[in-house]
Parts: sequence; C-alpha cells; structure tokens
Amino acid sequence: MTATMWAQADGYAECAGRDMDRSAWSSVPVQSGPMGSSTHHRQLRSRGGKHAPSNLVTLTGSGTTGEHGWVHANPAIATVLGYMVNSWDEPAEIPIFRVAPYGPGYGWYLQDDEAQLTPCPPPTDRHTPDEIVDALIAFDEIYLTSRRDANPFRL
Repeated sequence: MTATMWAQADGYAECAGRDMDRSAWSSVPVQSGPMGSSTHHRQLRSRGGKHAPSNLVTLTGSGTTGEHGWVHANPAIATVLGYMVNSWDEPAEIPIFRVAPYGPGYGWYLQDDEAQLTPCPPPTDRHTPDEIVDALIAFDEIYLTSRRDANPFRL
C-alpha cells in the first residue's frame, strides 16, 4: 500500500463521512449539545500523527471539553480504548472501541485510510483483560454524560 499525504481538509472530510457526522464515542450528532464536536487525532500531531482517516475520529467537545477533552485528560485509559495511539504505532493497526457503522451498538474496529471500519477483536495482545474492562466502564460513563448533555429536553 502506498502512503498518502492527507491534507487536513481531506482527512477531516473522510472522517466526517465515515462517522456520519456523529461522535464515534456517543453517536451524538456534531451539531447537538452545548460543546459541539471536533476531529481528534488518535496519534497526536505532536507525536507525528497525520490527517489520515485511520488516525482521525469525531468526538464531542474540544481538546479541553467533552469527550475530546476527556481523551486528552485520561491518556492511559484512552490508549486502551484506541483513542490515543503511541508515536511508534501505526493508527490503522490499533483497534478502537467505537459506535458500529450503519447500525446500533458498539465494538472494536480497525480504521483504515479509505475511511472504512473493519471489526476486530479487543486488543488483548496489548492490554490485560482487566485494563480493557476498566476502560469500557469509563467509556460507558462518558457515553452517558455525552448523551445527557446533548439532550435538549433535560431539566
């Protein structure tokens, strides 16, 4: 496979299309909620992360608020979930726990540079089962917070 240099606008557009303009974490539409949404680089730009679709994911908030802010504030758990990728890893090879494409539910997926998702097993070769379970518990807590914050009818 030939490496493609992705312009930011092109990578972001592919990511938005793959994520159907919804958060990959909570499925909240990008225009909902008080925090809006942003495109997160799984492998941070400061770690050499590119604007390739395999490295991008739509989240609520900014780098300091919402899901996006939580990822930056909790890098160890975010790494287990695949929302943070080490500088020496290839994002397309690191599973991410996210909303399922074209249907309800969640699962582990590989994201490629054609903006496709491929189901895969949890990253038990990188993390212990206990680390994965603890990360999924944290995922659920942020999921519920994001859904609640995006609900315009809450009191």
